Formats: sequence, C-alpha cells, structure tokens
Amino acid sequence: MAFKSAILLAGCISATTATAAAATTTERKPSQSRFLRNNRKRHDTRRGAAINQRLQNNGKAATMSSSTRQQEMDITAEDVSFWTRSLQSSIEPLPTKQPTTASSTFPTSIVTIDPTDPISTPVPTPGVATTPSPTPDAVTTPSPTPGAVTTPGPTDEPPGTPSPTIDPSESTPFPTPLPSVQIPTPFPSIEIVPTPAPTTNQPTLLPTASPTFPCNLSPEDRTSQIRKLLSSISDPDLFEDPSTPQAQALDWITNDDPIEPILCPNQFASGCTRGGNVNPIVQRYVLAAFYFATQGTEGWRQCTAPTDFDDEDAIAAANAVCDRVVTPYGVGNERVGDTSTDAWLGPSNECEWGGVACWGADTPNLNLCIDQLDFEDDGLSGELITEISVLNSLRFLVLEQGTISGPIPAQYGELNRLLILDMDFNNISGDIPEEIYGLDSLEVLDLNYNDITGSISSSIGDLELLIFLQIDHNSLSGAIPSEIGLLKNLRFAFLSDNDLTGVMPTEVCELRNNTSPPGVLGVLVTDCAGNPPEVVCPCCSSCA
Repeated sequence: MAFKSAILLAGCISATTATAAAATTTERKPSQSRFLRNNRKRHDTRRGAAINQRLQNNGKAATMSSSTRQQEMDITAEDVSFWTRSLQSSIEPLPTKQPTTASSTFPTSIVTIDPTDPISTPVPTPGVATTPSPTPDAVTTPSPTPGAVTTPGPTDEPPGTPSPTIDPSESTPFPTPLPSVQIPTPFPSIEIVPTPAPTTNQPTLLPTASPTFPCNLSPEDRTSQIRKLLSSISDPDLFEDPSTPQAQALDWITNDDPIEPILCPNQFASGCTRGGNVNPIVQRYVLAAFYFATQGTEGWRQCTAPTDFDDEDAIAAANAVCDRVVTPYGVGNERVGDTSTDAWLGPSNECEWGGVACWGADTPNLNLCIDQLDFEDDGLSGELITEISVLNSLRFLVLEQGTISGPIPAQYGELNRLLILDMDFNNISGDIPEEIYGLDSLEVLDLNYNDITGSISSSIGDLELLIFLQIDHNSLSGAIPSEIGLLKNLRFAFLSDNDLTGVMPTEVCELRNNTSPPGVLGVLVTDCAGNPPEVVCPCCSSCA
C-alpha cells in the first residue's frame, strides 16, 4: 500500500502542478509585474474587459493560449519527474510475498515543501538516492527515467513492516536550480486580481492670481523703499519720532497721499524728475515736510490740507478757502501753477497748490520742478527745515510776515538757482550763514525785521548780481565791510536799526548815483542820525 500511496501522491502532484503552473504563469514573466499587468488590463479595452469579467464570474484566471499552456505542461512534467524520483528514493521496496496493509487514503492536507529549507527539503542527487532504512541493510533505489515511474521489485520482507518515513535530518544536495513548486491544498487555485480603483477626475485647480499691488511692490516693500529713498534726504532718526515734520510727511506720502496714480519709489511717474535723475516723491515729500514744519494744519490761514483725503467734498471745501497765488516776477519762461490755488496735500500735483509755482515744459530738465514758494502773512510759524535745500530748482523763496523762528539753515547755500531770498518780518535768529554769500545768482536778500545776530561777512562781495539788500531791524553788529563796494549792481541797501558801528567805507559811497561818474546805488540807509552817530555816513541817502 505504500507503493500505492506513492503512486497516488505522484499522480496528485502531476494533476495539481499544472493548475499551480497555470495560476503562476503570469508571475513567470519577468517583464511584467502585477501592477503593470493591472495597468495594462485597465487600458487595454480589447482584452481587459473579457479577462476581468471571466475572473469575476468563474473565480479563476483567463484561459491561457495553447503555446503558453504547452510550455507550462512541459515544466509540469519535469517537476513531476523530479518529485517522482524523490518519492521513489524515499519509499522502501514492497515485499514479494505479501503486500502491506497500509491504507492508501490520500492525506486530507498536504504540507508545502519549501525547497529553500535545507532540513525539510529532500533533494535527490541525480541518478542515486540514498535513504535511511529501518532495516539494518541500506537499500539503493535506482534512478527512474524522467517522465516514467519505476516500480521496484518485491522483497522477502515479512508482512507488517512499517512504511518508511522521510528523515528531516537528512538532506541531499540540490542538483540544479529548479522552479519552486508548492503542493497546494485540495482547493481550486484562484488568482485574486485587485479591483482597479475607480478613476476620479480631479478638478483642475486654476492658479490663484497673485494680488496686484501698486508699483509691483507689496505695501511693506513700498513702505520700506520709500523710507530708504527719503533717508537720503532727511536724517532717518527723525522718522523714529512721529511728532517730527519729517515723520509726519513720511507717513502722509506713504499712506495718505491721494494723488493718482500712486507714486512709486521704484518708478518715475509724472512730476519733477530733473531729467530723470530724481524721483518725484522727493519734491512732494519736501513740501509736505515744510507744511508740517510751519504748522500748516494748525496755523495756516488758508490752503490747509483737506480734513479727509478720500472725501471729494472735503477736498473741494479745502480748495475753496485757498486763494494764495505767487508774486508775479515777470519771468520769461513757461510756468505751471503760478495762478493755481489748490489746498496743500490734496490729490493735485504739488505745482497746483496755493503759493507754489513750477517750471514749465519749455525747460524740459526742470519741468514740474519747484520754481517759487511764496507766502506772505499766511500764518506760517515753526522753523525752517533743511530739506528745502533739496529743491535746487527753486528761484524764489518768499516767506514773509510770519512767525518762523530758528536759524537759516546753512544748507540753503545749495540753492544755486536762487534769485530771491525774502524772509522779512519773522522771528529768524542766528547769524547769516556764510554759505548764503555763495549764492552767486542771488539778486534779492531781504531779511529785515528778524532777530539775526552776528556781523556782515566780507564774503558779501561775492554776491555780484545782488540788486536789493535789506537787513535792517536786526541785531547785526560790527563794521560795514568795504566789500559791499564790489556789488556793482546794488541799487538798494538798508542797513539801519542794527548795532553796526564805524564809518561807511569809501568803496560803498562810490556806488552812489550822485557821484561822478554816477553809480546805480540809489538808496543807502544806516544809523547815522544820532549824536554822535553810530555810523558816520556822508554818502547815505537817509539816516535812521
């Protein structure tokens, strides 16, 4: 019966191996993984639908082609031959007289033999298989011919000899690499094919448009760049104190300026660029700083800023109470804003603000640049800011009859186009900066009725184009310099009501128009009326 069991086992292996081979046919193809196959099935409309349907209905893989089946059958025959040889080499020969009574029933479960385990896998040597025997004598089983099962002849072993077992401690060297074959359970082999996940059309996410900012700058970057730009005009430490005119002007031009289009620190819009060399923000910022420095909102009598920069009615109301126009000096060039009276800090170009006039288009390099800043008895107070010196296009700086205090900034000596410097009837203190005498275009120096101290510098002789000199009613002291005699264009000289002393220099008297040859100096006034006089002046037109 042991022999029958061996035959039945071999037959079972032969029958089931084909099924196992068919189930693993796809895995034998090295060029296709399971995922590639599934992908191919999903996209192959001709074969995929039929294969999936058969798998769902029958619970097994699709029918293989005849060539593939033949290939698998050949492999199965080799496997059966191998396992047959293994079984034959492991079974004791049957007795000659009496067969054993062992049951030939096929076991209900078959253990899967792992060919990689050297202990549990009996692997025969080709041609010879040595198997331990329960009898003292070893039995040598001849190797079978591949594909056929050789039955050994009967022996004289008495009945009741137990069937031999495979000793797991013994192993035979593996002859050649052969495919791994699993002995399946007596259940049909079913290839489980994962159901393809449904394809969901994901919504196309349209790119969100980046927010568009003025100047192609974020508000933070624009603020930072404006501050950086204006830090070259003002001391940046002044921006740290919100009460300073510079900090207020920076805040306004950054956050509240209603001009359209908005001014950009990285672009040159319409405005004063001085031939493309200066950003228009600079001029507008300087005027805003001047407005806050002279107490524009609290003290000006007219042309004050609108109460709401975004309210058209507020802007119109502010414009309605501004009628300050600049003094017409009879200039020959075109000008912008010389008749305009818009409120300060409004949406119009700064050239249109009351008391402001700019160069016109006939001077392209200075078009829309400040030409005149003109206020008289309009309630200006506070102090003069150094930033005015940046407006080097300025020809007329007229700030009369206010309460402006503090010194004249030395930086005003940089206003090399300045024709008129008129700041009379204020509270200006300090001396006349030496730099002012370097304004070689200056024609009018009018500083009377202030608190100016110091002396008249000999550098006054450098003002060769000076026509009008009015510095009376101050606290100037010392002698009158003879260099005034170099001012060949001087027609008016008011020097009275100071603390000047001495004798009027002969060089000055020679400028008088009653001399021979006559000069052009028609009016010369000093403190020569006392007894004794503070200034001895035999050539003065009048004495105070």
